[in-house]
Amino acid sequence: MTNQPRRFHLQRTTDITGVSGTGRVADGVLWPDETVSIRWAGPMPSTVFWHSLANALHVHGHGGHTVIVWDDPAPALAGDCEHCPDGHTPADSGSQPWSAWVGPERDGDGQPTTIHVARSAGAHVAEADAEWIRARLNPAENPREPHLRPYTGRLGRGA
Repeated sequence: MTNQPRRFHLQRTTDITGVSGTGRVADGVLWPDETVSIRWAGPMPSTVFWHSLANALHVHGHGGHTVIVWDDPAPALAGDCEHCPDGHTPADSGSQPWSAWVGPERDGDGQPTTIHVARSAGAHVAEADAEWIRARLNPAENPREPHLRPYTGRLGRGA
């Protein structure tokens, strides 16, 4: 388990009880100690606490009619970076997504020449991160990459 909380929401396809409705019915947090807080939406909101996510789903899952949708990515496995508390977040996961912007560098005609790519919130990067991005920008250089997913505005898992 990670030492950071992880946010999620409950998405309901069928309202069996007729109380909560359908769609996004609650927001939740999985805490580092595996306990769960759930804040129900609607005209009479409430907050409940559970010993585990499994217990909450047992009561509120309604046989698969309500599912968990993670709003935060899965915690990264520990690596070997001495600067990161989690060992270094792999390029395709973690709580700090990637950003890209056109840099101030210009050619003789005043056209931009550089795109900067960085982790948000100033997190540091490693050579492995650069290799991961290069493989996505230049797929011919990495024939073992199965296929590229379309860019959705965020580089990372599920992008």
